[in-house]
Amino acid sequence: MPQVISSSHLHDHYLENGEHLISHDAKVSDIGVWLKKAWDDIPNAPRESLFYGFVMWFAMFSVFLMFRQQAVMIFKYATFFVMLSPFLATGLYYIAQQLEQGKRPSLRESITAWCSNTSEICSFALALGMITAAWSLATPLIAALSQAGSLLIINPDEGLMGFLKSEAGLNFLVFFMIGAVIISAFVFSISVITLPLLLKDPKVGVISAMILSFQVVMENKLVMFVWALTIGAFLTLGLVTLGFAMILIMPLLGYASWHAFNQLIEFDNA
Repeated sequence: MPQVISSSHLHDHYLENGEHLISHDAKVSDIGVWLKKAWDDIPNAPRESLFYGFVMWFAMFSVFLMFRQQAVMIFKYATFFVMLSPFLATGLYYIAQQLEQGKRPSLRESITAWCSNTSEICSFALALGMITAAWSLATPLIAALSQAGSLLIINPDEGLMGFLKSEAGLNFLVFFMIGAVIISAFVFSISVITLPLLLKDPKVGVISAMILSFQVVMENKLVMFVWALTIGAFLTLGLVTLGFAMILIMPLLGYASWHAFNQLIEFDNA
């Protein structure tokens, strides 16, 4: 487990492999800086950025088309995208890293970026997959608790809003959102810097990276809370536009997350 030595604005972390990392305190205003840098990155890698945006849009839109008359399934898969988005953004972290180094990013290399630290990144993906699978099993239970079982199939004449306007639909939404917020908060806390760290430093193990991520979130509670709300707001916008907004939101959040990591974590190379 990483050991922590804290000062007023800096926190020393000594990992199990002997590495010394320094985490910095951030301000809420820094979130705007991360997003501004991310927005500037998009035109510097337009083809690569739009590729990931269109992939996310296609995935979301396909889910909506497949389950447009099954409200519970739509909500379940929407949460999947939120939980798996840190792993899906790995290629975007790689592109941001290449831009930061003044290199021309390669789409092909970004797609296989996880291969630079295969075992640890795959282990993290497996952990996210297990959390997602557990949530998948919990969703039908939530539907049962909210007595929404009779409304699993949406009336085509009323659509999704008809489901949400019903008493059972509203009950389901309340229970679902409570569970989704708790699970998503946990995923956020263990992933906010994990994949960027595993990508930048293959010597770091996945457990150490997740623990460090949680520690950084605890060191910057207010900033990370606002950052999580910001991400949630963007993802909600993507969902309500049937994924169309994700064409820009996906690369924007991916690049911004990389810039957040770079500000929060410093490598002691002494």
